[in-house]
Amino acid sequence: MILYTNIPGMSLKINKVMILKNLRMSFSTLLKKRKVCITDYLNVYSDFREVKYKKLGVDFHSLKYVNKKQDTHDFFNLFFTKYINYIKIDKTYQYVFILKKIYNYEDILIDVMKKHNTFDMKFVIIEEIYNNSVIDKNKDDFLCQYIFSKLTQYKNDNCVLVSNDKFRDRNTYIKLFNNNDIKIKIIEKKANSTMKIVIDNQITSQFYKINSIGVAKNILNKLC
Repeated sequence: MILYTNIPGMSLKINKVMILKNLRMSFSTLLKKRKVCITDYLNVYSDFREVKYKKLGVDFHSLKYVNKKQDTHDFFNLFFTKYINYIKIDKTYQYVFILKKIYNYEDILIDVMKKHNTFDMKFVIIEEIYNNSVIDKNKDDFLCQYIFSKLTQYKNDNCVLVSNDKFRDRNTYIKLFNNNDIKIKIIEKKANSTMKIVIDNQITSQFYKINSIGVAKNILNKLC
């Protein structure tokens, strides 16, 4: 994997020997020996919205871009209480939420961080838009698996991936990402940053080892 700095006027190519150090710089303490919860955000958030509006007798698809702020706060109120209790993850984890870019959404996520400031969290937003529709559709699923695999490569056994997606279709898109790059924006409490990740094919070969955990919709219905 090769990383590039986002410092104006600089483009420092980082070799593999320096990778661990610089990934830690880019993701703050993400690769340190601590517990990390990677969340396939739009997957679990969408399930929450479906359950929420089904209880109200409303088709949640018809409200895709409506009530965005309230739905997001409702989701995190549930996630940081009943949801993580159910999957047995505690407040000592570092929470990393990975998602595609959503128009006019960053301010809402910043409000979430302020409200739940006792949790160590960051949002990793994929800003890249790909012409290949298969890549574009699956880019957040791919990055969740990629970061999880990268962490486990560095012997972080205290890492979990939260998603109700079992990624059974990953063989249809993994190779499409090889030798590609993903531009991301990282939102965290102290500062925001941007970076590009050039995909390491050796990491994608480990995807078959990944098992995710999540809350089924029937259980989520009881928790809401």
